[in-house]
Amino acid sequence: MCGFGVRSTHAPAERCISKICLAADMTLSVRTSSVEGESTERITTIDDMKCNYSMVKAADSCSNTTAVGPGKHAIVNDTCDNQMNNNNYKKARTNGISNGHTMLHKRNGFSLTPTQQIDYNRYMKEHPNAKLIGIDGNWYDITNFIPYHPGGDLIEHFIGKDSTPVFKAFHGEDVLKHRKPVGQYIQCSSDPAAEAFANLHLFFINNGFFKTSLSWYLKKVMVTVLLFGLTWYLVTCHTQWYMHFLASFTIAAFWQQCGFFMHDFMHNQGFHNRKIDRWLGLFFGTTCLGVNGHWWRDEHYVHHALTNTVDYGQQFFDPQMREPIWAQNEKLFPFYSSNIEELCIRIQHITFIPICVIVGRIGIMLDGFKTERRWYEWFAFMLHWSWMSLLFSFLPTWRRVIIFYSLASIFQGILHVQLLISHYCKDFFQKENICVEKNWYRMQIECNINIKNPKWLDWFHGGLNFHIEHHLYPLMPRHKYREASIHIRKTCKDLGIHYDECGWFEAIKRTLMHLKKMSTHFKLDPR
Repeated sequence: MCGFGVRSTHAPAERCISKICLAADMTLSVRTSSVEGESTERITTIDDMKCNYSMVKAADSCSNTTAVGPGKHAIVNDTCDNQMNNNNYKKARTNGISNGHTMLHKRNGFSLTPTQQIDYNRYMKEHPNAKLIGIDGNWYDITNFIPYHPGGDLIEHFIGKDSTPVFKAFHGEDVLKHRKPVGQYIQCSSDPAAEAFANLHLFFINNGFFKTSLSWYLKKVMVTVLLFGLTWYLVTCHTQWYMHFLASFTIAAFWQQCGFFMHDFMHNQGFHNRKIDRWLGLFFGTTCLGVNGHWWRDEHYVHHALTNTVDYGQQFFDPQMREPIWAQNEKLFPFYSSNIEELCIRIQHITFIPICVIVGRIGIMLDGFKTERRWYEWFAFMLHWSWMSLLFSFLPTWRRVIIFYSLASIFQGILHVQLLISHYCKDFFQKENICVEKNWYRMQIECNINIKNPKWLDWFHGGLNFHIEHHLYPLMPRHKYREASIHIRKTCKDLGIHYDECGWFEAIKRTLMHLKKMSTHFKLDPR
């Protein structure tokens, strides 16, 4: 017997191939290689198992294949007369097996390589409460690390999965150098996007796409400081209402640019140093913009890792893609139940733009601080209102203060439209399928829209116009997006993946039409 309960019909001289068995579904793909160098492939159907045979050279004969039924771990543990040596294994990995490919399929089925390596089943038997995460073909025990994870409990969503592409999207190359793996597995994927975008990631690293130009950022900061200074000049040196009207526009532009800086630094795009970048993110986000920088960062990291994703069992949804007054996808419908929510969703295509623009700023400020406990966030927030109050004191009347701040909030509300139109009319996914059936790279492309605009207008969008590039490689500084988009667009074309981009007004139109369509679907939903 060679394989998972499947009798080999090939000659004894043929070699058994190392197996990766994936629990659930039903297709068994067997690839064998004969001594003459010819290769054949046959497909066998068996209940409750899906096995892909990797082309890693194994021994001449295999035995002792063990399996567990559906809903449990499926382990293949070959005992071979002549085991594959480490050189063969390293060569196989070098040839692309470990480039961020999806390996697991439902129920965490997988297999290990040589038997001298610790297998997942044995480790879990010895440590029944252990929580393992797969990265680059290695299993890491993160049980005790979770409370100290800088990204919070986001890491728990990927327990038992090959999270290589997600991990590399958020971390540098040296993060794991002090971490010892407790087991190994072979990565593989039937989706060519896995290898293509993992290799593209390496290409970007080797060609300096992740290196930040501090001179570029210095120029942007200088422009932002000029906007701030111009606002103070218009308010303090003039009493005419139209000058104060212009000042409300300049301070809105200042807030918008500070929001982009918060976004960049909270992604560690500035100095690639977590402490420095976070303090800068706190300054630009909380002190300058007035939005809780760390609260926003915590939500935004979940949004990046699990974009447009839901999990009904855990009542989980992408926190930045679900609002109580809008339902932009059928997968969000189960999260709404009240009559008020139903009424809001019926008219969501009408209220979307007005709510984003008129109450977007106030809403995000209130959301960010209603449960905040970090003293430094409150201190930075007090600094924000200190300089804002000082600015208000130069306005002649309270009426002028209210008009000034209201207009500034409305102008800055355009930023909230920018944040949402990149996702709202795109697909949603279920969390159990991410990094399992659904390759993470492909998922990111399928749930993002790019905004086409001339290069000189990039400052207005702050990098959000290249949303596909940003979601694929969030550590890449935004001044590299336009160049990176050339390579990503070509890769998508080669793979037959739709690279979705359109103009600003076209994206808004698509979003409104989609919201109207979803409101109709919501009315017809039997729940």
